[in-house]
Amino acid sequence: MCGCRVAACVAALAAVSVALPGAVLALDLNKLYGHHTKRSEYCHPYEPFKCPVDGNCISIQYLCDGAPDCIDGYDEDSKLCTAAKRPPVEETASFLQSLLASHGPNYLEKLFGSKARDALEPLGGVEKVAIALSESQTIEDFGAALHLMRSDLEHLRSVFMAVENGDLGMLKSLGIKDSELGDVKFFLEKLVNTGFLD
Repeated sequence: MCGCRVAACVAALAAVSVALPGAVLALDLNKLYGHHTKRSEYCHPYEPFKCPVDGNCISIQYLCDGAPDCIDGYDEDSKLCTAAKRPPVEETASFLQSLLASHGPNYLEKLFGSKARDALEPLGGVEKVAIALSESQTIEDFGAALHLMRSDLEHLRSVFMAVENGDLGMLKSLGIKDSELGDVKFFLEKLVNTGFLD
């Protein structure tokens, strides 16, 4: 570290703190003693979440627990915490892709409005919509993230409210096949149950 023994380094730091009384000094004992922190390229399965800034690995149980464990507090980020309650982005993207494959590139216009044409390209594509569904705390946040028109957002809200109230007729009126009804209802309920309509 500073080419001296531990005692000499501590003494040097003490001398600096006397010379600069208002200064706050921190001593990283792990570096001083040559210990390594949990900043490897891969995280252990028991601590699979890797903090993006400092590289520390933490247990999933410490995500969104109200106490920051990453140096920048990323493990308490509101988008991360919302996404942790929602279906994974990959699952959402796959689900949206399957609807487009079954019904054509403009099908999701029935849910998300006129910007959802051409396989969601005007909204940034399937992946961007999937991420917005995962990270947006509420339907309002989702609308803002994708720049939806107010009328499209209100239509989407009515679809979610119909699902919340058990009105499957609304989904059928959008052309959702009976064989898909259960999956669509299940997917939309996951969002509703995690506060999407709040």
